[in-house]
Amino acid sequence: MKLLINLVKLIALLTIIYFIAAFLGKSSYRVERNAVINAPQKLIFNQVSIFKNWANWSPWMEKDPSVKNMYEGPDGQVGASMSWVGDKKLSGTGSIRAASVNSPFEMDYVLSFKVPFEMESTGSFSLQAETDDQTKVTWVDEGKIPFLFRPMMMFMDMDKQMGPDFERGLFKIDSVCEHLYMEMKKVMEQDTTREPQLLQ
Repeated sequence: MKLLINLVKLIALLTIIYFIAAFLGKSSYRVERNAVINAPQKLIFNQVSIFKNWANWSPWMEKDPSVKNMYEGPDGQVGASMSWVGDKKLSGTGSIRAASVNSPFEMDYVLSFKVPFEMESTGSFSLQAETDDQTKVTWVDEGKIPFLFRPMMMFMDMDKQMGPDFERGLFKIDSVCEHLYMEMKKVMEQDTTREPQLLQ
């Protein structure tokens, strides 16, 4: 009986400590990364605003080749969405929806996870032309941390967890867009150097 009472007291004490930690823990997070990409603004915007193009550069699809994506809505417009089912330990199950689109400057999205846990966040891609062929891209994701998750988040750093993925994604966007831009320039140069043919 005494052992049972002590066990109940211990559970009560741990519960109190957990709730105190929840009150003291962070209630939100924000992750932000940016990079200057060697390609025109419109070209980059097509990569980030059209979800079908995420397969070209997404760091999470790179990590989980088993992921299956489904698309709905008009490409690059408000309401367009992508949902996925993948490895529970890598990409889980979730969806992303375009909340606002201001081409070619900004795209806001809502990201929802169902597996391995339910969580929702909002994010954006902001593009600022530095020159005709250089664009600063800023990728942001932020969200509220559910009350009961806050003690666990005291031992997790969302910036350190998500930041490297954002950096990898921006690096791949740079690689993809720079390659596309070089190919476009080659085609344009060929068109300008081609001799006009006289009508027979």
